[in-house]
Amino acid sequence: MVKPLANSKHQSFAYGSPAQEESGKLASKAEGNLNPRLRYLSTPNEVAAQDLAAAAALAPQPTISLKQSERSLLSLLSTLSAPTLSDPNLFAHLQALKTALFNQDEKAFAGDDDLARRVYAVKHVPSHAVMLRKIFVEMGLREMLKEGGDVVALGGGGGSELLALGSLLSTPSVTTSPVRLTTYDRVNWSSVLEPQLAALSSAAPTLALTLSSHTHDILSLPLPSFPPSPTLITLNFTASELFAQSRPATVALLSHLASTCPSGTRILIIESAALSLIPVGKDGRTYPMGTLVDHALGKAWEVVREEENQWHRLPEGVAECYPLKLENSRVFLRLYEKVEI
Repeated sequence: MVKPLANSKHQSFAYGSPAQEESGKLASKAEGNLNPRLRYLSTPNEVAAQDLAAAAALAPQPTISLKQSERSLLSLLSTLSAPTLSDPNLFAHLQALKTALFNQDEKAFAGDDDLARRVYAVKHVPSHAVMLRKIFVEMGLREMLKEGGDVVALGGGGGSELLALGSLLSTPSVTTSPVRLTTYDRVNWSSVLEPQLAALSSAAPTLALTLSSHTHDILSLPLPSFPPSPTLITLNFTASELFAQSRPATVALLSHLASTCPSGTRILIIESAALSLIPVGKDGRTYPMGTLVDHALGKAWEVVREEENQWHRLPEGVAECYPLKLENSRVFLRLYEKVEI
């Protein structure tokens, strides 16, 4: 059984804030543009609370230096994404992507033409992968996987989970037993994921990581056959879309995972803080995402880390190894572990 984080049932972490918000834009709107998931209209009180949180985040923060592992990951992505990054029409593609995300146009990511998927991968996946890798380190995932295991990424199409996990396991002598990553997404991201895995394996020939990628709506019945004993399940910038698609079906999915996963399994939920209030009913009421997830998982799941509204900012030096400007993230985070009761 995986042991809880030492000395604390709840742990909170903050890494600072970006130097400046874009002038004249609400934080919630700015983050909605950066997220391929569905956005919600906020009430005036919620908008005010988000603005106050964004303003508070502008306080000076300690400088965080880019680690060699992060530098290597971003350099790998820079090389891998060179054809897209050097496209003379990249700026126009980025603007089209921004419009598609703002309009919640998921069809832009579907079909045989993978342009939108590749552009999303060069713009948003790197910052998410760096953030996720840091969280993986802090939660002790490398130690949990020393003898191999399964990681399940729900909505893991863009590759943030694959890249973070591959980078984490690339350290020599971390594990010789295979770690199996299984991803589920409504869009087929194989044209993005397969080159990412190939690049990771080329950079670290001893990497014991396999990938199984499934194109599947995880809220539709029958539910897919998830690995029976996963070490970790992630919903990385996915939960808000699932709740928007169907709150009852999302609760049913979480309840299914809660009842079928063995003790020691962990569930990691990361979402844009601007999307962490879930509309319920037609009268404008909202509920915190954490409250809904707590209820769906039940008493057998313990919160071992939580962040309601924290900035995760990129380390200094990112521009030295990645040519495109990357964004900081203000997130909601919950890390759960199933315990024996």
